[in-house]
Parts: sequence; structure tokens; C-alpha cells
Amino acid sequence: MDTKDLRYFRQVYEERSINKASKLLFITPQGLSRIIHHLEEELGARLFERSANGMVPTESGTYLYEKSIPLMEQFDEIMIGLEQIRDRERKLKIGFSCGVLNVFPLHKLEEYQEQYGHIRLQWEEAANQEIIRQIRQGSMDIGFVIGQITEPELWSQELFCRRMHVVVYEGHPYFERESLSVEDLRDVPLITLNEMYYSYHSILQRCRDFGFTPNIAAKTMESQIIYHFCRQKIGLGIDVDIHRDKIRLDGLRMIELRDSIPWKISMIIRSERMKEKAVKRMAELFRE
Repeated sequence: MDTKDLRYFRQVYEERSINKASKLLFITPQGLSRIIHHLEEELGARLFERSANGMVPTESGTYLYEKSIPLMEQFDEIMIGLEQIRDRERKLKIGFSCGVLNVFPLHKLEEYQEQYGHIRLQWEEAANQEIIRQIRQGSMDIGFVIGQITEPELWSQELFCRRMHVVVYEGHPYFERESLSVEDLRDVPLITLNEMYYSYHSILQRCRDFGFTPNIAAKTMESQIIYHFCRQKIGLGIDVDIHRDKIRLDGLRMIELRDSIPWKISMIIRSERMKEKAVKRMAELFRE
């Protein structure tokens, strides 16, 4: 039985009309009638009673329609799965957690593309947990996320690590300090990146570990705003020391937050995907 014929049958069943169904299927009524007649002959069962009011399903027609529902759903699932496999052979979807692109060596992707010109690289930036979620469910091939990921179904490799720092403005009591503790942040107004970023959640967690909820005076999506607000003495900034060549620090100091959670970039891939040549080579490239 041709699955296309079965789809045509289902359309006639739902519309109760050859003419209406043929318009939706972009086929002539005569052609659709022949398909239904051929299907009845193949099954040895009459599926419809033809009447002036349209196509009335017989008991056999209703039985076939009901039984075809899970069958067609399974077939659709198979086709989607096969398409995903074909996509893996010609496309890699890469996800970057917010903030990763600040230090990511994009020349590595260019190097990969030179070696595998037939593979199209598609990438997007999203919140840390969203990238991890897509890797888990298989809708993304490779993720560059922040934090240490330890899950049996995921292969993970740490690529980069920096400590969190406090941005302090001149004149603040902490300005001359060599380092700070999370405890020093108690009751201090803080300026951080927002919930999209790992650094926000990590500072929240460490403050709670020390028995207090931080006083977040402002949240932003841009690191530069942290330094701008800090100069205006709205609060102390929380950031990773990765912007020295991009952000002016005149009147400001970046002081290490010694007991913070380190800011780590990890590459994650579903473990079973590591045997695929295109994925494996990407992993090797970033471990070199």
C-alpha cells in the first residue's frame, strides 16, 4: 500500500467529498477517484458508499481510518528521523551560551570549514540551560556552554577558565584591595548581567552559600553597561576578566573574587554522536 494513497484516502474520509478533497490535495477529482478505487481493489473492501450527499464511509472505511492514525504518525516520525540523519551528514548546528562568543576562537570554525566544505555550519546564541536542553534532546549537535557538565549521556571537555571579578570604582573602600570574598558583597549594591547569563546565577548561588541574598541594584544584557553604571557609583560590578582589551578601566579596578564559581567554557556533545566523523573532528579541533 502506498502511503500517499493512504493520505489521499484520509483526506476524502475527513471531507466526505471527492471534489473538496481533490482541491486540498491539488489533484483532479477523476485522479483522486481512481486512487480510492485502486485502494479498495487492493484491500478487497469497499471504503465508501457514493451518494448524492458525498462519500459516506463504510464500516471498513471507518476501521481503516482509525487504524491508520497511529500508523501515519509512526511513518511521519520515521521520515523526520531519516531527515535528521541526512542533515547530520551535511549540516552541524552549534550553540553558544550567552557570553561565550566574547572569547571564542572563531578561526577554529573557519579552519573546520576549510576541511569540511560540504558541511554547512549553523549556529545560534542562547541561554546556558537552553543550549544544554537542545543538546540533550538532540536538536543541536554541538554546544559551547558555561560551567562543568557531568552527565553520563553527554561528552564534555573544558576549554577555557577564568575567575569572576568585582568591578570597583575609585573612592570605594574596596578600591585598594588585592582580592575580595563573596562575604564582602553582603549588603553591597551589585550590577550584573541578567538571567540569560551564567554569571548571574553563579553569583546568586555563591551568595546563598554564604547565607545571604545579594542586593542586585541593576541587571543588564551588555557587559559595558556594568562598567558604565559602576562609574556612576550605582554599585559594584560582577564580571569575568575577559574584556580588558575592549572596555576602558580608567577610574575602575577589577578585583578577583577569590571564592566565586570559576567561569568555565565547556564543549558538550551527546556521547553517541562522538563516533560520527564530522562531530568527532570538531571535538578534536578544539582540543588541539
